[in-house]
Amino acid sequence: GTAKLPMSSTLIAEDDLLENKVTTLYFDVDISLANDWTLTNKLFYEDYENLNENAYGFSQFHDASVIEEQLILSRVFDGDALTTSVQISPSIRQTKFEHGDDYYNEYFSRRDLTGPSTALDRRVLSTRIDSEYSEYYVGKYTDLGFGVMVDLSHQSGLSLLLGARYDTIDMEVMTPDGKTQSDSAFTSSEGGVDVAVNSASDEPNGVSWSASLSWSTPMGLVPYVTASEQSTVIAGQGAELQVGNVFTNNAFGSSELMEFGIKGSLLDDRLYFALSSYEMERTDFNAQSITVNQAVKTDGTEFELRWVVSEKFLMTLGYSNMEALMLATLAAGNEFSFLGQADLPLIDPTLLWGGQVGGLIDVAPSKGVRAGMPETIMSVTASYDFGNGMAVSGSVVDVDSVASGQSFAVTLPAYTLVNLSLSYDAEDWSLIVAAKNVTDERYFRANFPDLFGTTVVLPELPRHYQAKLSYRF
Repeated sequence: GTAKLPMSSTLIAEDDLLENKVTTLYFDVDISLANDWTLTNKLFYEDYENLNENAYGFSQFHDASVIEEQLILSRVFDGDALTTSVQISPSIRQTKFEHGDDYYNEYFSRRDLTGPSTALDRRVLSTRIDSEYSEYYVGKYTDLGFGVMVDLSHQSGLSLLLGARYDTIDMEVMTPDGKTQSDSAFTSSEGGVDVAVNSASDEPNGVSWSASLSWSTPMGLVPYVTASEQSTVIAGQGAELQVGNVFTNNAFGSSELMEFGIKGSLLDDRLYFALSSYEMERTDFNAQSITVNQAVKTDGTEFELRWVVSEKFLMTLGYSNMEALMLATLAAGNEFSFLGQADLPLIDPTLLWGGQVGGLIDVAPSKGVRAGMPETIMSVTASYDFGNGMAVSGSVVDVDSVASGQSFAVTLPAYTLVNLSLSYDAEDWSLIVAAKNVTDERYFRANFPDLFGTTVVLPELPRHYQAKLSYRF
């Protein structure tokens, strides 16, 4: 038979849960020293616990914490035509983590969405039996860093910002016995012999730097150019390191950025605009992770305009054009992905549902372009304040069509989204009433396009309304 699913259908079962607990602490001290120097001590601590359980076959937990101690020694030197600001900053940061992923039996199409979750689709979850995980990592990494930043501002309007930082990181990670389905977290094939690896350590180091030059012209225009290179830890969603990445010296990567543009304020600062073009590249191929750190080269152009038409009327315009190339996919000529019905048009889909077929997707359809990211997005917003506490605002967003997965077999249609709101602000209370998706546009977004792109797409909300009442006391 056939069935038409309502927009309210979801994969959620009655006992599914998503729990997050975050504790964040700050302690800063500023000390004035001799000769106009200032010393700032910044102490930061955060711990994060996450538990995610889905009856259809996915569970995950994170238990991570970070503590950082940073000193900042700073001073401003005022000259006749040049002002120089200097910051010198050593720091130490330690991250500890315990992380488990359970996704081997994650089959979206096993669930019958015409009814509630039943024993036919439910799976035993690793987080409930504390074993049979797909991945499980415990470890820590300590980052010793030293940075210097210099900001030079000349009375002619020229400004030069320079920064450099050196980091050395001590990494340790292991997969405890009995936690995962596999006997090894990583298999090393050095010397032609497969060896199981369940623990690893490494001490990578690297230099990050940035340079930005700008000129504030007399007419209010500010052209600028920025270049930077950043060394980063390749960590997962729960701050975890993977045994394989640490063992192969690929848990520490770098990215590069080149950006130039122009911005300015005109019409007595009532009209502001910014235009920029950028190219960003992550160059660590071997550390590619499906859901976190892709090896990607991104080129884009962005434009923003804000116009204060009057004291009561404000308008904004936004435009972005972006293309991301997946460098690891281009280098390999293919990429692993789960396959959907559109990828296998000659096979009866009922033979596939209830399980999950995976395979290598050739790079030819996508030409390496990352799916799920619309190339062009444009937006217009306007707001009017009546001056008596009442205000009205609206926005229109136009989004390009885009492939939902790397096979480019499914295309998500372009859409235009219209939102309206009316607000009233009194002395001690306020009310906002909003209409979302006023034209009842039917539109979708991709879900993990590198992995599940042609298996699942996510329908967005139809026309709906929201109201928020606030009271200040």
